[in-house]
Amino acid sequence: MKPFVVYGATGFTGRLVCAALDADGQAFVAAGRDGDKLRALASSLRGRPETVKVGVDDPDGLRRLCERGSVVIDCAGPFARLGRPVQDAALAARVHFLDVTGEQAYMRETFARDAEAKAVGVALINAVGFDVIPTDAAATLAAEAVGATDEIRIAFGSRGGRMTQGTARSMVESLHLGGLAYVDGEYRSEAVGQERWSVPFPEPMGLRTCISIPWGDLATAPRSTGAHTVRTFMVATPTMARMSGGINLVSKLFKMGWVRGLGERWVRSQPEGPSDEERARSSFAVHAEAKGKSGVKTVWVTGPGGYDLTAHSAVLCAKLAAAPGFAVFGAPTPSQAFGAKALLDGLAPIGVRWGLH
Repeated sequence: MKPFVVYGATGFTGRLVCAALDADGQAFVAAGRDGDKLRALASSLRGRPETVKVGVDDPDGLRRLCERGSVVIDCAGPFARLGRPVQDAALAARVHFLDVTGEQAYMRETFARDAEAKAVGVALINAVGFDVIPTDAAATLAAEAVGATDEIRIAFGSRGGRMTQGTARSMVESLHLGGLAYVDGEYRSEAVGQERWSVPFPEPMGLRTCISIPWGDLATAPRSTGAHTVRTFMVATPTMARMSGGINLVSKLFKMGWVRGLGERWVRSQPEGPSDEERARSSFAVHAEAKGKSGVKTVWVTGPGGYDLTAHSAVLCAKLAAAPGFAVFGAPTPSQAFGAKALLDGLAPIGVRWGLH
């Protein structure tokens, strides 16, 4: 079998994905734009993977890179700016494409390529990391339990850790878009925090107040569950909940380019990501609720910190996509491509647990 290809291998998440592949004994090519960083990465790994220096501005080089692999795992964000060239290369090479985006606008652009991907026998699968594997799987399992689903609500919370520069950069570049919801089959702009939800997460998180935010499942859940209405929420401190109006003011300010420039300067001043100790202390919880004519069903999911889950879920999805007999083409969600239960059960070795009520 051809090796996997990891693009954006020297970023924080890319390095974690490479380390997880290496620990699993998988052959892969580490690729990106910085040759020195790639060589340093390869020398730190037991398998000493091959490296390829290529930028997103080199379509021929990207195509040749993708042709060498069985599956491409794209870790180079922000994806709204950097994702399309790698997708194009995977399509040209007729190789399955995965990424770890959480950017719902970019994900909807990927879904619009469904027919294009089917025509060449390729799967384009966004968001095979923390955003949206546990949330998409939870929503799908709740919807399957309730039957015909009218509404899906998904909430998540995390404990410990911090975001990476890459995650922060994606937020800065999308903050000007404001809030969003999927209501009666249509996307509607709305204020961040417009909706509140008291969510009974599993312990130790427990009952927490959550506010509505434009999470990636606004793109995936309508496709995965068929729900007519989808809202996504995150845990908010009492102070954050009170100040949600301020978030919307900041969102309006970020429509101005110079303000986004200040945001980018702030991102560059931050640590690259959480330390090993911070990641070891972090954890997450998800609660998804499906409503339909037959009643209400909920699914909970818990597990380790989001970045560690992302590394292992990306590897799991790559292995499933490369397996003999995988024949899902187009632009499916992770649950459509691999099955919600298979994803959560496949992550049990790293401590992911789930249940249905």
